[in-house]
Amino acid sequence: MPLAALLLGALVAPALADVPPEVAPEVEPVVPAGRELHALGLLQARITRSSVVSTNPFLDGQVVGSLGGLNGTTTSLDDRTMMAEQRATAFLSWLPGALDGRAGLTAGFEVDYGFGDQSYQVGGNKGGGFGADQVNLQTRRLYGSFSPRLGGGHELTVVAGLQFLSDGAYDPHKSSADQLFRHGGGLMLWGSEAAGVAAFGRLRTAAGDRLRYRLGGYTLLENGVGLPDDATLWAADVELRPTYAVDVGLHAWWLKDNTGGTGGTFGVGPSSQMSQLQGGPRLVYLGQDGLAAEVDADLLWLSADAGWNRDLGQGPVGARGLFLLNLGRLYVEGLEDVAVRGWLANGELRWRWARGRGSELSLQGLASSRDGDGTGAYTGVVTGNSYGYVGAVWATHGALLLFSDPMAINRQVAVVSDVSGGGRGLLAGTANLGFDPVPDRLTTTATLAHARTGDGQARGTEIGAAVVAHPWPLLDVGLRGAVVTGAQVEDPTTADLAALPAWPWAVLTHLQWVLF
Repeated sequence: MPLAALLLGALVAPALADVPPEVAPEVEPVVPAGRELHALGLLQARITRSSVVSTNPFLDGQVVGSLGGLNGTTTSLDDRTMMAEQRATAFLSWLPGALDGRAGLTAGFEVDYGFGDQSYQVGGNKGGGFGADQVNLQTRRLYGSFSPRLGGGHELTVVAGLQFLSDGAYDPHKSSADQLFRHGGGLMLWGSEAAGVAAFGRLRTAAGDRLRYRLGGYTLLENGVGLPDDATLWAADVELRPTYAVDVGLHAWWLKDNTGGTGGTFGVGPSSQMSQLQGGPRLVYLGQDGLAAEVDADLLWLSADAGWNRDLGQGPVGARGLFLLNLGRLYVEGLEDVAVRGWLANGELRWRWARGRGSELSLQGLASSRDGDGTGAYTGVVTGNSYGYVGAVWATHGALLLFSDPMAINRQVAVVSDVSGGGRGLLAGTANLGFDPVPDRLTTTATLAHARTGDGQARGTEIGAAVVAHPWPLLDVGLRGAVVTGAQVEDPTTADLAALPAWPWAVLTHLQWVLF
């Protein structure tokens, strides 16, 4: 599902009611002593005009995935999308005073809809029709958190239940945007909700944080209770900060997939339609009967990342880099096992060149390996998009249509919607130049992004611009537009790249408001 509410909910720690500076540069509310109930609200609204149209009447509520793919989207010279949509999300935390805030219960709920879409029915992502009365409440979080006193500068939080699953060492329920997007995998590999247990720790000294870590286990899919047909993810992350501005992270995630590729409407795993729908690989292996064979998997992601002043907190210049290996084995029923050997690299340079948080130049590059002839090994990358709807999103590119828009509400469709490039690999570059004519009150941004497959075939070039006003703390109102030239998308029937009927373009106005 679209990530805007998930990510913005993760920007603020509801249990602490502490606003990170990236979200609220001017106001940092203080929770009164003894207060036990805390609330965070998020309101989003946007009106969009676009050449991207949906041709599937059964996918008219929430539409995600690759443009021109299984979601039934395409572009049109004659028809235009014109729609208004809105989302409201609430995160509620209860920290009993008797426990001195060391334990709490947090729940998150969401309602989103398109204006005039449906009423008097049951289903998510709808309910804005005349008469309303739609049953559409969606559960985002439901977890308990426990923070025992350890002393010695060591802080530990154990989170149990339905929580946000990220791909780094930071607790996503108490983290800023830069800590989520620019550390570890940056949500490119894993970034959505999952049920499980995770321990987040950090070691603090007088000079600041020196160590952060995460150990966690998550059940991604429970097919049959008591049967070994589940998908389970185990994660271990550590980040060291040897100096005030330098940090180095090491990460290992292991996925045990015994589902056989089954589960839900479109299946799960790299052999599923879900993976193909969202721009990931679809690895189909035919058995002796000519039918698609069931596929289990052991998948391992090993990565290292390093950064200098990633959040621009110690100066105007920052840099970061990530390298990841995706290893493992696919167990194909009745056939030989298939090895997995893929890699991904990502780097970014940032420069805040004038006053205001929006006055920033960022240059970013991303490359992922491509699959070869498919004989004996899969040499591309697998991400969380193969196991859940919007299970991973590259969030720092700045594009609107070439790559997935992380702030979308119900329409998150892109030419390239997964960093695997559909198993073809990806070579991508983005540049964003922002300037605040009125520092921290008005931001203008220009965006240029380009993508190619691993063997050099063009996927498209996006040119975009945005003007965003910040009239109140935590309130953004803006106008944004983009067009993609030379867009090529994968034909879901032939798996070949083909040009769209028309250039993808979109113009939208948006409002975003975080409330305490």
